[in-house]
Amino acid sequence: MSAPQEKMIQNVENFVNPKAVLTKFTNVTGIHFNHKESITTSKLIHFCRNHHITSFDELYSCLESDPDILEALINLLTVNETYFFRESRQIYFLIEKVVLNNDKVRILCAPGSTGEEPYSIAMALVDAGVQANRIEIVSLDINSDVTVLAKEGLYNARSLHKTPLSLQEKYFTKAQSSFKISDEIKQLVSFRTLNLFDDRLFELGVFDTIFSRNMLIYFDESTVIRAIERLGRLARDKESLLFFGHADFIKTPPSLIEHYKEGIKFYTVA
Repeated sequence: MSAPQEKMIQNVENFVNPKAVLTKFTNVTGIHFNHKESITTSKLIHFCRNHHITSFDELYSCLESDPDILEALINLLTVNETYFFRESRQIYFLIEKVVLNNDKVRILCAPGSTGEEPYSIAMALVDAGVQANRIEIVSLDINSDVTVLAKEGLYNARSLHKTPLSLQEKYFTKAQSSFKISDEIKQLVSFRTLNLFDDRLFELGVFDTIFSRNMLIYFDESTVIRAIERLGRLARDKESLLFFGHADFIKTPPSLIEHYKEGIKFYTVA
């Protein structure tokens, strides 16, 4: 007589209401999903199944207790497409100001994503004749996966489609189907995985120029004001320039002074 077969115990999935998870994510990152709840819910369910989590309640508990799960979820929900020399007029406007200044310049890119923006700034500065010892660029992003990619410095042709051919030939080498950024440019940029709302932000010091483009569009109005106030605290002085994306906010926040010069909009701290 054969032994009785053991019954397989299966956990029943319960993906009913993601509100607590989304609120938790917003509290940590500032990012809201007011108009994307349906697609975000689908991503959350897929994420849970990949991590053997059977309910949103269990996911919430994991986010509270397991920093690796929180990091993985942040990495999933914060991937953004970018490319070299995006909104390049702001970069070249900055170049003119830096070339006229003999002091060392510290530049912050927040977020820096996979590195296209900070590397674009570095290339433009070096190509304009700015000495490397005058340049320090810090790039930060909440997504640890994109930080790893930025440090590797490997890009596809799509990322370079707005990059002048002269700069492609000068600062990239072809590696099979990828393009590798030169060590000359790499050494000018340091990359950090950091949440803008983490107070370790202020350990970075102060900056002459701050780029924060296309991040604030993911925040609600009150979070935008809080984010800009924190970025403003990183400005070296009232002469420091801040650049934002065209859609980041409609009304200038009270902590900033808007300027418009040579067709370029930029800001200083009020």
